[in-house]
Amino acid sequence: MNKSLLVSCILLASCGDFGTFTANPDYCGLNEGDAYCGRVAPGKPYCVVGTQSCVDAAGIDASDPYGCVAELPSTECRDQCGADGSGDGDVCVDPTDPTLGSESSSTGDMPTSATTGTTETESETEEPSTTTGPECSETLPCLDADAPFCVEGECTTCDAAESPDEACAMLDAEAPLCVGDACVQCSAASTDACGGTTPLCDDETNTCVGCSFHEECQDLGSPACNIATGACFDPAAVTEVNAGTPGSLQPAIDAVADGAEHAIVLTGGGQLHTVTIDAGKTIAIVSDSTSVREVRGNSGNPTIRVTGTGTTAYLHRVALTLNGDDVGVSVTSSATLYADNTRIAQNAGGGITLASGTSGFLRNCMVGLNGGQFAPSTGIDSAGELSVLYSSIIANDGDGADSLQCGGGAAVIRNSILIGSDVSSIDCGALVASNSAFDETIAGVGNENVGALDPGWFESVAGADFRLTASGQAQFADIAVWQLGDPPFDFDGDARPSEDGASDFAGADVP
Repeated sequence: MNKSLLVSCILLASCGDFGTFTANPDYCGLNEGDAYCGRVAPGKPYCVVGTQSCVDAAGIDASDPYGCVAELPSTECRDQCGADGSGDGDVCVDPTDPTLGSESSSTGDMPTSATTGTTETESETEEPSTTTGPECSETLPCLDADAPFCVEGECTTCDAAESPDEACAMLDAEAPLCVGDACVQCSAASTDACGGTTPLCDDETNTCVGCSFHEECQDLGSPACNIATGACFDPAAVTEVNAGTPGSLQPAIDAVADGAEHAIVLTGGGQLHTVTIDAGKTIAIVSDSTSVREVRGNSGNPTIRVTGTGTTAYLHRVALTLNGDDVGVSVTSSATLYADNTRIAQNAGGGITLASGTSGFLRNCMVGLNGGQFAPSTGIDSAGELSVLYSSIIANDGDGADSLQCGGGAAVIRNSILIGSDVSSIDCGALVASNSAFDETIAGVGNENVGALDPGWFESVAGADFRLTASGQAQFADIAVWQLGDPPFDFDGDARPSEDGASDFAGADVP
């Protein structure tokens, strides 16, 4: 069939043998043939003539807007040049040529003058068309992921759009912001796309991430971070309790449904409490401010007992003190404890006990002057899995081991200080320690044996205040090494280094 006749049949949709593509402006035969296919249909570089017989032979679905195929059609069914009228084919683009867009000298499989209806003379004298259509349109999408937006017929980045954020949101609802020239999830100014277990925005990657510290969620109006999941606690699931009222904590916890998550925000403090968290509940007990709220133990029971499979307690800016004959925190029956910026001190039965099958995570904590009055005890007695980071475990009075003992459990300690009331206060065979200060020689990278306790290193050993004095600064400087993901602040909220691998003070305090 004559090429021009073919084109006019397609344009007018008037030839009965023409079917699928006759009224579709995106059909390859109405554009640049093979070259057009090479651009709009990657992997399908050949344009099929728009006759019903050719369409059927190529197995093209009627919903296909382009008429492009992956396999080379027969000569009579291949529309290599499209509607640009190039004619004899020696100026048509070969879509399989890696230099796509250049002229091809090959005439194999190209329409001949006999099939196009042009004469050799016409072919030799006809100027090849240099006119091309727009790079993109409403019906011709941009295929380059780096330039996915069509602006005035050209594919470009989001920053060239009239409304960059709206353009990104329409392209991908999960990346609704234009930052620089790219669509991203979030920015420091907008975290609307963040939530659930990824409520925060990483400013470096502009992606939503989980929380790691309670302060991050408090900046968003939530009382605490569920560190295990990365989600912030529901601001609506909060009870405020005055810890200055004896026994006021337990009724607030009992009111929480089994298996539920809830935050207890403490005001006041200094009165006696006996607290049990159980039944698979996830409870955060946090201060209402930057001040540490004191909860005193009621003799005869642990100040806080965490027990039962699935039960988790989060402590933040809390002081558990002065239990007359029991421990500050007891964790049993597969439960989990997370303690941040928490002080556990002067409890006669010891600081923390972890039973077999439990887990405990301490960051920026002070555990000191516990034990010895009524029974053999220690700072931390763990038969479970213990992790200690940037904490000061000082002057606990135990039987044989007064900083740490592990009865079949394992411990990982980093950037911390462990010094007993007597030297050699560690009894933990499965201990992995690094960049920490001990009162004996402990294997591990960066560990230092600083010897016996010198009260002059700390503000008040007798008062269980283990902030560093000038002497302590000299002793414990440059032992710790801050790593990405470590707390960006100390027990008091003072800044730590923010550079991976930077030297730092061991223990809970940065002077």
